[in-house]
Amino acid sequence: MKRRLVEYTSSEEEEEKETPADEQPRQRKRKLPTLSTSLTVPAPVDDPALHQGRVRTVPHVEGQYATYIYVPLVLHHKDALYTLVEDALSLAKTQVPFLHAIGGQEHAQVKPARWELHISLSHPLFLRAHQRDGFKRAVREMASSIAPFDASFITFSELTNDERTRNFLALEVGAGHGELCRCLDFLGPTLRQLRQKEFYVDPKFHTSIAWALMERTPSSSNLAAASLSVTGELDETALPECSAPEEQQARSASPSVIGQSSDNFHRIPHFPHTLVPSLNEAYAAKLSQARTGGFVVDRISVKIGKDVFTWSLSGMK
Repeated sequence: MKRRLVEYTSSEEEEEKETPADEQPRQRKRKLPTLSTSLTVPAPVDDPALHQGRVRTVPHVEGQYATYIYVPLVLHHKDALYTLVEDALSLAKTQVPFLHAIGGQEHAQVKPARWELHISLSHPLFLRAHQRDGFKRAVREMASSIAPFDASFITFSELTNDERTRNFLALEVGAGHGELCRCLDFLGPTLRQLRQKEFYVDPKFHTSIAWALMERTPSSSNLAAASLSVTGELDETALPECSAPEEQQARSASPSVIGQSSDNFHRIPHFPHTLVPSLNEAYAAKLSQARTGGFVVDRISVKIGKDVFTWSLSGMK
């Protein structure tokens, strides 16, 4: 006779009781340790007080390089153009005392042996690290395709940057305009490929010789905040903002009164309407003479971040 199997209940099953999920103890997440200060890179802080009141209009982006293409123009203290520009600035400062010379002249204790100015061939551009070599190659190829050529300045003019934060006193190019336009034609495809802004459709080639801060207005503050460019002629606070690039297209000027803002930087609403006419009356005739305002364009430079690369023009005429 077979015995019936006896069913035993598991002691574990008797003791185990399911606990609802909402009653289960929650494990507290452990906080991550603070990152060592030696591993952090401090964000750049712009201080206008260190740059004569100038402000950077494009935030610093790690891995992005401010770039500027230009024709370098070096004046030596024995050159007639060197003397003319010096005299013109002295006259200009009688009307705009807080005018700042471009090119390292302003704080020099002794007259420098050379004075470097720039003729812009681009807006300020912004390249990523991997784009630098290709961009340099494109500029080098342009230089090898264009022969050196003669150019000259013909007149003084006033320019205002796109953000309307600074006025610039400039010399405009006359002869050589067509050849400089040809340089822009060579650069166009590369800029479009990199989705960079091309230079003006109707460019006014020039070199800036001095600048002054403009009074702040609501419109200029908004433009500066929203702008995608640094100020015109390559401004040396952005590339280390270049004179450069810091000027843009000319705008008309009218009478002004010199003032000083609450930030202790002297500002003006605009240049006096007499400034440019008086300079042209005194110096334009001499400036337009080839032996004074004439020069040879035989090099092209590009500044990428803090590095400057220069190539000689070597094309066939």
